Amino acid sequence: MITPLHILKQYWGFADFRPLQKDIIDQVILKKDVLALLPTGGGKSLCYQVPALCTDGVTIVISPLIALMKDQVARLKKLKIPCDAIYSGMSSRDIDRILDNARFGKTKLLYVSPERLKTEIFIARVKAMNVSLIAVDEAHCISQWGHDFRPSYLEIGELRKLLPGIPLLALTATATSEVTQEIIERLDLKDVVIIRDSFARPNLHYHVIPREDQLPYIERLLLKSSGSAIIYVRHRRLCRELSDWLQTKGIKSGAYHGGMDMQDRDSIQESWINNKTKVIVATNAFGMGVDKSDVRMVIHFDLPPGIEEYYQEAGRAGRDGQEAYCIIVVKPSSTKNLVQKVESSFPDITELRRVYKSVHIYLDLAVGSGKDETFDFDFPSFISRFGYKSAEVYQALDIIAKDGWFVIDESAMRGSTAQILTDAETLYNNQIADTQVDLLTKALLRGYEGLWSSDVHIQEGRLARFLNWNENEVIKQLAQLHTLGLIRYMRSQSKNQITLLHERVPEQNFTIDMKSYMFRKEKALARMNAMVAYLGEDVQCREMFIRNYFGENQTEPCGHCDRCRQKKNKIIMG
Repeated sequence: MITPLHILKQYWGFADFRPLQKDIIDQVILKKDVLALLPTGGGKSLCYQVPALCTDGVTIVISPLIALMKDQVARLKKLKIPCDAIYSGMSSRDIDRILDNARFGKTKLLYVSPERLKTEIFIARVKAMNVSLIAVDEAHCISQWGHDFRPSYLEIGELRKLLPGIPLLALTATATSEVTQEIIERLDLKDVVIIRDSFARPNLHYHVIPREDQLPYIERLLLKSSGSAIIYVRHRRLCRELSDWLQTKGIKSGAYHGGMDMQDRDSIQESWINNKTKVIVATNAFGMGVDKSDVRMVIHFDLPPGIEEYYQEAGRAGRDGQEAYCIIVVKPSSTKNLVQKVESSFPDITELRRVYKSVHIYLDLAVGSGKDETFDFDFPSFISRFGYKSAEVYQALDIIAKDGWFVIDESAMRGSTAQILTDAETLYNNQIADTQVDLLTKALLRGYEGLWSSDVHIQEGRLARFLNWNENEVIKQLAQLHTLGLIRYMRSQSKNQITLLHERVPEQNFTIDMKSYMFRKEKALARMNAMVAYLGEDVQCREMFIRNYFGENQTEPCGHCDRCRQKKNKIIMG
């Protein structure tokens, strides 16, 4: 058998494994059930990708994020590793082809979204496959205690019954003791080998800095720092605005969020990895699978919803073992904004029923129809037609989807974007010279804010209705403005798709598992309260707080976070 180290060197070019990677891989090759709890940056994906290439058969990888599956498959194919992915919205012909390739030994890694596990075609084909391993990525999604519970993950237990004796590797970066126990029970892990890294990162310095002047303070931090940095924000629009602002201060930066196409994301990421760009301003879409060891600073401009998310994002600093800083720059309104965001992410059942009904009206489906059908779903058109606010309806759709009613391909909820690139005088001269330029640019400026400073999501259909033009004419004229250099216009290259997992029921019969829903809401609020508590000045040690949160109770103060340093200074001064 080819050794794991040989595979690692041949395909990834690494000389050796990271701590605990080899232990996990050895146990997987011995066909043991393994639960691996590795912190961010621990290289979890290699723990199933390497064994897949060392053994006969196909490794089935269950992942909750379609966009992440697509990214991983694209990167593996660049390495000439035979792999594929199956997710909602694919054509029957493509699914047939991919499953046949896996059945006849032409695929080494088959990525599957959890919703696909219970389909008849998958169940029939998987029984005939030579499966060597089941890998469950983001395994905390199976736990109601977890920060991203997905009911569809419960189908994994049924897959184990179809494939008795096949080893299972469950991986997660953030699991409390309650989550760990539920993963073991729900995945029916037998004689499980638990490989757990400590949540301690001795080279990381955790700081919480209360500042009203967030941006000037962040500018000073970056100018003092010699290495690469990440700034995390929670909104896509802020990525571009903050990145542009840093550029005006002479700090090379790029913006990264899930609404960008893969080519743009790769270009920005590569520029940062190769140190052509010092700072990357990103949403939480950034970081998975990114291997840059010399990040000296991770700054949070916005508060994450919980310690799990914070630890994962902050942990992208200092992977080379050298000193690095994880800094939250918090302003007085930050906590209030976080509370409002978390509470608004749990709309009541009346609102959920209204959104559920609206979806089926939009798709023109009668009661009793629609099961297992996939439709194009124009998200901007949907919110415009029914008068919803995009953030609120997105939360409702997410809850309904998590309850198993339908699946939405989030990677397509991007829409087109535009930004004005020229100055006001040049734009005015072009408006005078061309009536269509005049009408279209004025419609853009009346309909959307922020066009002068950042990429803004636009709706071609909305502009067409406002101007009383054909939508194709709007697209053509926007492309012309782009060619002239007056705007940057990025047309959406993919269609939103929604796959219905059940037939439509009357609105009054629609329900979700309220006990589970309220449990998740309670836990979300508890995680939020823990995040707020972490910010407090009464915290003895920031690192101790994080380690205790994840169940490491025998801990000592780190000695170098802001709280520990303040105590040392008091002792010296006293």
